[in-house]
Amino acid sequence: MVAGLFLYPIGGYIADKQGRVKLVSISTFLYAFSFIPFAYAPNWETLAVASFLQNLVLFYAPILTVLQADSMPIGQRGQGFAVAISIPGALGIISPFIGGYLVDSMGILPAMQFIYNIGFAAGVLVALLRWVTLKETLDPKVAEKIDYRNLPKVFIDSYRSFFETLRWMPEQIKVLAIMQMMQFFSNGVAASYWILYATAIIGISATTWGLNSAIQGGVNMLLAVPAGRLMDKLGRRRLLIPAMCIMPFFPLAFLFIKDYISLALLVIFISMANAVLRPGFQSLLADYTPRERRGRVTSAVGSGNFFIDIRGTGYGGGMLLFIPAAIAQTLGGNLYEVNPVIPFIVTAMGGILVTIWAYLKVKDPKDIEK
Repeated sequence: MVAGLFLYPIGGYIADKQGRVKLVSISTFLYAFSFIPFAYAPNWETLAVASFLQNLVLFYAPILTVLQADSMPIGQRGQGFAVAISIPGALGIISPFIGGYLVDSMGILPAMQFIYNIGFAAGVLVALLRWVTLKETLDPKVAEKIDYRNLPKVFIDSYRSFFETLRWMPEQIKVLAIMQMMQFFSNGVAASYWILYATAIIGISATTWGLNSAIQGGVNMLLAVPAGRLMDKLGRRRLLIPAMCIMPFFPLAFLFIKDYISLALLVIFISMANAVLRPGFQSLLADYTPRERRGRVTSAVGSGNFFIDIRGTGYGGGMLLFIPAAIAQTLGGNLYEVNPVIPFIVTAMGGILVTIWAYLKVKDPKDIEK
């Protein structure tokens, strides 16, 4: 968390001043190498260092969303983001079964070592593909050369630009930023405890819980294109608000789950809502943000966070989200110890407040930024 807090403004600044592609490609290489310590860690201290280093380079995640937004035709970002989310998510359909097979056939430690090595190889391949195939979306006429030999100046300029961007933000981007912070907080209170409650209270095994990835991936594949097309045709708000209205019911319904069949049905409905929530928010933020500021805005506000998170991923963070996330995690842990039900009630109440805020404040843009 501290690592991301330190580097997110720098990533956004470099993306808007010098370009997106090299930043994303080099960071992907570094991310790939972060898997190596996990594969061969002899103790938990090494794992802690590896986790810190991995989070250190994840600041590029919002910039990848910026590249996607820049590359999508105006008026088709809903469909574009929906497809961009669903294709990687499709791997979740088969990954639980592959992981289970490897653990059963090799044993837990050899299997994990093998998986981390595969992650390293795949990361290097992805980095090479990004370096070779991605086209720069920042106008070369406005691109500037950054002197990395003077790191203190890069740091100061990055943070100065970050605070200048916060002052610049027009009303609707501020509305989306506040909405994102509220959602990240309400999600974070219970995000780490869905699986804990399911295994400890409901009695569902951790292996069975892993099948939820397959369900989420399958639903996303089925709904991505139609949901995206509807958002582009009808407007983001007309789909986003109804999906948000049902959002608070999910954590409350979870408290009444008695077996995996009912849990699987709940996960299906959550995935249906997420098929609208994530691309809807991403599209709105991209539509309102000028290309030349998209890196800094996305690094501040985050990308891909606006969904019902039952796996505690916290994907696609931004600088403004770290404080809400830290408070939510601390509060959630304390509340769970008092009563395991309370974090889910707080998440539901937070969802109601986020929905009211969105209903009153969020509007579709009249003029969409390129």
